[in-house]
Amino acid sequence: MKIAFLYPGQGSQHAGMGADLLADPEVSELCDRSSSAADVDLRHLLSEATDDELRLTQNAQPALTFTGIALTQLLARAGHKPEAAAGHSVGEYGALAAAGAVDPAQVIKAVTERGRAMAEAAPPGTSSMSAVLGLDAQAVEVALAGMNDAWPANYNTPTQTVIAGTMAGLQAATKRLQEAGAKRVIPLNVSAAFHTPLMAPAAERLRKALDRIEWRTPRIHVIANLTGRSHQQGDRIPHVMEMQLRSPVRWAACIQSLVELGCDTFVEVGPKRALTGMMRELAPGLKAVAVSSVAAVSELPALIQ
Repeated sequence: MKIAFLYPGQGSQHAGMGADLLADPEVSELCDRSSSAADVDLRHLLSEATDDELRLTQNAQPALTFTGIALTQLLARAGHKPEAAAGHSVGEYGALAAAGAVDPAQVIKAVTERGRAMAEAAPPGTSSMSAVLGLDAQAVEVALAGMNDAWPANYNTPTQTVIAGTMAGLQAATKRLQEAGAKRVIPLNVSAAFHTPLMAPAAERLRKALDRIEWRTPRIHVIANLTGRSHQQGDRIPHVMEMQLRSPVRWAACIQSLVELGCDTFVEVGPKRALTGMMRELAPGLKAVAVSSVAAVSELPALIQ
């Protein structure tokens, strides 16, 4: 058995998702240290924040990343350590922390700045994202060819691509995609066009925060969203993660790389089961389970037998 940990991106968060984790003394101490480093009230976000508060990018990203880090800590204590890892969008920061590439408190500081930069890069109501179902990625690319206000943003599975752009761009793109044979084009409840050129100002601001952090070469393979291949030296991580914010998430390629590395068991570390659901299409026949709570940590051995 070769286990890979997967860390979900924004959209997986929900109210109260980390309340049970904070009962653990080590997690509680790390929460306070991370809150201080990042100037964010993680304890509130994990246990008391409403769903409306957690929809805000600047709140969702540190809360989601810390939840993944805390669950990873509990899993390690129970003897479960990954041999490789990947994370979707902001989830990649949790994967890098799991691989020892960055101090947990410092990565919370980075994703807090990332969330704030993303929230301020595009005025509310000017851009968004939509999921395209039932059309392969190449067909999506052909349909959007020549557009400068809508782009592919997440290559999730062979039949699910997320696009992003201005509101006018998405409207025009939806018409093109429906004419190309898309089964559905579903608007997503997000506040901006993440992973597109519209995020360039946020990416430049993020880079300054990343350059202030000590990055180390990951101890295990961590697959980069930007390339679908493993991160290399630690000093390259700031550049890769800056480009990640303004480039598509190549999630299907990330999972393919993990399979090529010999991973046969995938554990989603975080709230909900968004990535686990995709695995039926991305790696049929391989085991994929989700760990979202303290109770789920103790249940993991039975799930992966």
